[in-house]
Amino acid sequence: MKIIALMPVRNEAWVLPHSLACLSAFCDVVLVNDQNSEDGSREICRRFPKVVLIESSERLVCEEARWQLLDAARDYDGCNLLWCTDADELLSPRLATQFFESRRDELTPGTVVESLYYHLWNRADRYRTSGYPYAPYWKQLGLVDDRHMDYSRANRLPLHEPRVPLDGAVGVLRATDLPVLHLQWLLSERNQMKQAWYRCREWLDGAKTAAAINAFYAVALPDPRIQTDVLPPAWVQDVTFPDLAVDREQSWQERDVLGWFNERTPEFFEPLEIWHIATLRELFRRHAGREPRPDRSYVPSWPARAQRFGRRVYHAARRRLPM
Repeated sequence: MKIIALMPVRNEAWVLPHSLACLSAFCDVVLVNDQNSEDGSREICRRFPKVVLIESSERLVCEEARWQLLDAARDYDGCNLLWCTDADELLSPRLATQFFESRRDELTPGTVVESLYYHLWNRADRYRTSGYPYAPYWKQLGLVDDRHMDYSRANRLPLHEPRVPLDGAVGVLRATDLPVLHLQWLLSERNQMKQAWYRCREWLDGAKTAAAINAFYAVALPDPRIQTDVLPPAWVQDVTFPDLAVDREQSWQERDVLGWFNERTPEFFEPLEIWHIATLRELFRRHAGREPRPDRSYVPSWPARAQRFGRRVYHAARRRLPM
């Protein structure tokens, strides 16, 4: 059984040397599907002997790129372990090797592998502990390929789909000692623009209302109440981290959003909750001559929130009373 990593990439030069170093240390093959990167990502991939670079002729969302990666992985014989990752995820090669060697007998075809998924928050030595969906949670990242399971490929805009095919799985194996670290939230400015890109992309698709889009992405809005904890040094003793100064550089998501503004005008996107981003807010002000008014109808009214809070207090008090 080979261990084959599957990674979609678009303009990830800021982190690729670090994630590819991790993967190359415990994988037999690293398949990278590059979506027309413009930042040297492909050149970085070519520096790693285990990387097989697939250069896509079209720009796909990452879920569609995963479909192509699964097809490419099946060019390798056998029921191999597929590790479905993103460029901005790191894990200890030492811990990965220990896990896969010690649990090899349980890695039977159709088995899904879950790891605890940690969002590093503002600093490389702290992770978020509070609030769905960014507190640590079990995420399906690996699959022992039975060569029949597949993604659902019918959705015209497959955003936020499961990382691995799940239909037909025979069981789940939890990698209790293999934490996966997500670096997206280390780049706070880029990440807010990325969330804006998602909102704008769904708005352009036309399948959802602005309120529905805003409600879905509301959890990604800046929140000063977030709680964090210290990252255990043992998780990263053989891991290197990128230079976070890249947060000040323009991302491809920002270029896309600005291009959409030019095509459709900022007012077209007014219902979306993206105007906390200073660059976008200033563009709207200059173009429309006023402040944007996003659709926040998904937020319950003050009376409804007060009533809900009162019910929680009442039930909490009832639970404390002796029976």
